Amino acid sequence: MKKIFRTTGRTAQIWKRAVACVLLTVLAAGMAFQAPVPAEAADMTCKELCQTVLGVTGNGDKIEYQSSNAGDFAGFTVSDRAKVASIMYLYDAKQVYSVCVIKASGKAGAKQLLKSLKIYSASNKNSNYLSDYTEDEQKVFKSAVCGRKGRYVWYIAMSTAKSDSKKAQSELKKAVS
Repeated sequence: MKKIFRTTGRTAQIWKRAVACVLLTVLAAGMAFQAPVPAEAADMTCKELCQTVLGVTGNGDKIEYQSSNAGDFAGFTVSDRAKVASIMYLYDAKQVYSVCVIKASGKAGAKQLLKSLKIYSASNKNSNYLSDYTEDEQKVFKSAVCGRKGRYVWYIAMSTAKSDSKKAQSELKKAVS
C-alpha cells in the first residue's frame, strides 16, 4: 500500500483506522437514507390480472380471443404501442366484451396510455356505429371503465352494469398493489 501519510508505526495505524471509520460511517449513513423501492403487482402478469377481472365480472364465457400483441388493441396508436412493456387483451368477436391490462414501460408511458384509453372509451360510447350493436352491447360500451395504478393501465368492458366494472376495477387495483 502506498504511504499517504509521512508517519510511521503507531501513528500511521491510528490514521488508517480513523479514515476507515469515517468512510464506513458515511457509507452506513448513505444506506440509511436510501429511498425504498416499491414493489409493483407482486410479480402478477397481465394475464393473471385479466383473470382477476373475469372472476369478478363473470361473463368469461363471452370471451373468445386473447392477444398479447399491443397492435391488436384498437385503442392505441403506433406511438402508444411503443410504451407497452406487456399486454393481455381478452375479447369477443365484436370486441364489445373485453378486458385489456397493460404494463407500461414507465410511469410517464402509463399516463399517456391512460389518456389514449379514455379517448378510446369515449369514442366507443359516442360512436355513430352504436346502432349496429344490440341494446345490451351498447350498455357494455357505456359501462366501460379504464384506470391506472403505477405502471399498470386497464380497460374493462365486461358488463352492462357500470357497478360491476367498477367492482372489477377495485379488485384489479388491490391485485396490483
